Amino acid sequence: MGKRIDYDLALKSAAIKPNDNIYAEPNKYGYRINVNHPQIKNLYEHYKRHIGEKILSDAQRLHFESIIYKMMERTAKEILGEAEK
Repeated sequence: MGKRIDYDLALKSAAIKPNDNIYAEPNKYGYRINVNHPQIKNLYEHYKRHIGEKILSDAQRLHFESIIYKMMERTAKEILGEAEK
């Protein structure tokens, strides 16, 4: 058998980083939205079903991200508009 490691160390090294940021970490593909974020995942799955794809091309993924940015901009304008009232 191989070397054994401490149980607590094994748990710590196996821990998965939570998807708490809506933005993706810098990556070589240029993606900016974290599609595994709980608030984005359902929208992402809906988009894939809508266009009839299980895996998106880079162009499709970037189109999805542009839709998300437009939604965020519209929501921000609505919030700011209500704050002025």
